[in-house]
Amino acid sequence: MRSILKGDLNLPAGRNSRREMIKLIEGFTRQLTEALRIGQSVDLVRPGSDIRNVLITGMGMSGTAANLVESLTFGRIPIPVTVSKGYNIPQFVSQNTLFIACSYTGETEETVAAIQKAMLKRAHIICICSGGRILELAKEYNLYFIQLPAGIESGRSMLGSMIVSLLYALYHTNLIGAAFIKETENAVEYLDRGERAIQAEAQLIAKQLKGRLAVIYCDERLKSMAVRFQQQLNMNAKQLAHVNTFPEMNHNELAGWKFPESILQQSQVVYLYSDHDHKRVNERMEICRPVFEKMSRHVIDIVAEGASLLEQYYYLIHLTDWITYYVARENQIDPDPVEVIGFLREELSKLKPS
Repeated sequence: MRSILKGDLNLPAGRNSRREMIKLIEGFTRQLTEALRIGQSVDLVRPGSDIRNVLITGMGMSGTAANLVESLTFGRIPIPVTVSKGYNIPQFVSQNTLFIACSYTGETEETVAAIQKAMLKRAHIICICSGGRILELAKEYNLYFIQLPAGIESGRSMLGSMIVSLLYALYHTNLIGAAFIKETENAVEYLDRGERAIQAEAQLIAKQLKGRLAVIYCDERLKSMAVRFQQQLNMNAKQLAHVNTFPEMNHNELAGWKFPESILQQSQVVYLYSDHDHKRVNERMEICRPVFEKMSRHVIDIVAEGASLLEQYYYLIHLTDWITYYVARENQIDPDPVEVIGFLREELSKLKPS
């Protein structure tokens, strides 16, 4: 019998109002605690000796969680960990691949297609979802699955649960140790203690981002965190943003900080920092600071807090989620509805599947 994890969070169902979005953000640490409880109760042990590579697939929030875990495990797992976003999967997928499929709703059509292809390759499959077609596939074909709490309209708010579930999938397959459990517990305590200060900082930053194109720069190690910030600005605040990393942007994008002047003058550069950044990257960022400030405004510095990289990711997720909520409020818009994406899905549903 395959292992099943079920969550019992008392979370709101249906379309969330602004008030419910606040509750979801405020509930981030409770979400982490519940995800730890779920992960600790699962029986998902498989020998790691026959696993030669890991492929994690997912879109949107799920894909971001995959990227965050890929970054966290970089240099710590002796086999390749790769993230795939789309309908297809790499040629290397085989019976020696640990294939982890992530979709909060379980209805993501790209991820469903990827699972079906991985099944043909006889990969070791673990599905992480709250229900939907993916859960049906897992039950029908006797696949391992981790079932997240259902009923959240804003599935993007479940990033914490997805990260912890992914880490437990790697832990129970003997690919990583248990350090992430204590680190998550530490983060819960730290975030709860500093909640008021986090919200106050978020409100100040949101006021500076109103009406401006956020240009988010960071060390490559924080790229997936910057992309999460960008996505939340898109989804919650309905506001465009741009992301690039050091040192890559020094080899091309830096030269573009000249035109068009009207857009650059309306931009707001944000630096994300972690004490895991490369020293040379920090030096590059400081050298470039006056270049950006000459064309725009003073750079906003957001510094991650926490003892480990995982703890710092949790801090940045929570802080930037609050920032995007307050930007939505500055924009006088409801952070939850995303009508244009709903329109896209509705139109796609009318087309014959390829």
